[in-house]
Amino acid sequence: MLVDEFRKLCDITNHNQYNSYLAARHCIFMINNPLMNFSVWKYLVAFLFVMLVTNVSMAQDLVNPNTQIADLPGNSGRSLDLGTSQLGFWAGYSPDNPTLIGRKTDRPFFDVNVQYAHVVITGNNWALKYIAEIVPVAIMEQPQQGTTSGSPVDLPGSKQNIYGAGISPFGLQMNLRRGSMLQPYINATAGAIYFTDKVPVENSSNFNFLLGLGAGVEIWYRENQSLILGYKYQHISNAGTAPYNPGVDSNLFYAGFTWSWR
Repeated sequence: MLVDEFRKLCDITNHNQYNSYLAARHCIFMINNPLMNFSVWKYLVAFLFVMLVTNVSMAQDLVNPNTQIADLPGNSGRSLDLGTSQLGFWAGYSPDNPTLIGRKTDRPFFDVNVQYAHVVITGNNWALKYIAEIVPVAIMEQPQQGTTSGSPVDLPGSKQNIYGAGISPFGLQMNLRRGSMLQPYINATAGAIYFTDKVPVENSSNFNFLLGLGAGVEIWYRENQSLILGYKYQHISNAGTAPYNPGVDSNLFYAGFTWSWR
């Protein structure tokens, strides 16, 4: 593991008496930094690498940002005409947990998402899309659990990866600047997710509900293909269907690609 390599590096440094103050601080930072500890980074990097390789020729077909909607062909994607459909893939990672709704922290989260979208309403410079999402892979890094006076507690210094999969069939997204190369958007989704163990604490539930509210930008590098960069505030909870329901929120940053047709 990456963390073990850094520990070995620190031991070698100490053995050779090069353990200056700055070197020691660097080793401590790399070992304790949650971004370095969380192994799902390798999944995110691998996913983005594969997606980029499949689009290596994108620079040859860049969209002219000055093109107007009226100049686009009838089957164009970025004009987002009524009836346009999209299929997208993205991967996201949340390094921390805010407590706006949920109460649990210290639970980094990673997921891979498959999204279908269909334009249902259009205006002069905006489009409203119905969106549905499938989460084939989700990983939550969660402290192992103990009990105090019958209540679940996080055990310090202990971590486990809990795997899950889910679906969000209810969603809407509004794209602004329809027809432009750069299209900011806002969206909201709702669904459910099932984990292999109880999340986010013992005596809660394997089955949880998903709520998401986010924003981002869709960058059209071809007339029917786009890059998406976004942020989603995501809430996971069992909605009171289990004895404990503290809930957990995530600051989910994601990137991916979409393909469009009509």
